[in-house]
Amino acid sequence: MKLTFVRPCAELQPFIQSMWVFESATGLPPPETNMAAPNGCPKLIISYRNAITSVAEGRVQNNREQGVYFVGTRDVPVVLRTSPTQTRFIGIEFFPHGAYPIFGIPMHETANRLLSVSELSAAWGGGVSDVLSHLDNVKQRFEFIQRELCTLLRKRKLLNPLVSYCVGKLKGTHGLLTIAELEHDTGYTRRYLELLFSDHVGLSPRTLGSIFRFQKFYRTWANRKTFEELKDELYDYYYDQAHFSKEFKRMTGYSPQHYVRTVTNEFGRRLSLQEPSHSS
Repeated sequence: MKLTFVRPCAELQPFIQSMWVFESATGLPPPETNMAAPNGCPKLIISYRNAITSVAEGRVQNNREQGVYFVGTRDVPVVLRTSPTQTRFIGIEFFPHGAYPIFGIPMHETANRLLSVSELSAAWGGGVSDVLSHLDNVKQRFEFIQRELCTLLRKRKLLNPLVSYCVGKLKGTHGLLTIAELEHDTGYTRRYLELLFSDHVGLSPRTLGSIFRFQKFYRTWANRKTFEELKDELYDYYYDQAHFSKEFKRMTGYSPQHYVRTVTNEFGRRLSLQEPSHSS
């Protein structure tokens, strides 16, 4: 299994957290050990060798080979699986507020959903999927899709500095900043901020904050450390250990103890360790 990260072009860096290509001669690891936890990022997935099946909350969906799919921001875990054959796909992870300025679709309409790009835009999505299916190599695919995203971005001009600021504050405090503090900090009402987040992110500030808080401890596991090493710090972020366990299970489907002992999730671990080298 190989996961290679690619730096987005300068124009897209304020919108894209990471871009990568997954390659394996035998597909993804077994599904019982392969899970994608919520990280607050909507995504584009370009499957150009082998199909991908995703299972979330009991719902099974298929990314067909040569398909291009948009994954809305999730607050639930997803189990991924493929057939045990050569597998290659590209992932483009947007910042929580990064997809709306490009696609112009209210993100609450895509939250916790998997959509073909033709469902986002029939003409654009169909054309993009067709061109990508005929390109020869991964470099050409990255270059083409970035040109297409830049074209959409220039047309729409929907970046909202207030949303960018609030997302940055939530991430910078690992989700500890409350909506009341955001109200005081920005001078805008809770209702207005929640409406903005509904369109630009797809989740409420509170839900996105809970994902950022979870991710702080999830990356501890990704670095192959034990949760005992952050036990004292745990109570700065959660009421008690029961609260932490409940949130961890909501985000992964497992208790922390079971996850550490049983779930290898090498794909998820490598993704979690990747920190963007550019600012949102």
